[in-house]
Amino acid sequence: MRKSLKKSLANIPLEEAHGGSGLRQVVFLKEEVGPSNFEAVTKGFLNQGKKYEIHKHEQVDEIFVVLKGSGKVRYFYSDNKVEEFEYKEGDFFYNVADVEHEIESLSEATSEFYFIRFKAV
Repeated sequence: MRKSLKKSLANIPLEEAHGGSGLRQVVFLKEEVGPSNFEAVTKGFLNQGKKYEIHKHEQVDEIFVVLKGSGKVRYFYSDNKVEEFEYKEGDFFYNVADVEHEIESLSEATSEFYFIRFKAV
């Protein structure tokens, strides 16, 4: 039987993300939550001028919510097309599985995000 969970961000340690270009807290993992297509929820932190370097999530779709800050999100498609969006507080993004992307913080304060990942179907 699955059970509801509660966690406090104050008790979750920070760890490096994407080779140390930013930080994150792993809030929930698939093993804790249970739905077969759920992967994880993380909270990310990105200082001014820093990037989550170009990366992709293999077979994993990702939704992210901008909590604080502003900057740019770039998508690098297999046909060499590059798409760029500005982000600000309150924006939501949907990252398609297997598409390379990067996130760059341009705000004076640290940018903060929630990332929600699901196995692509």
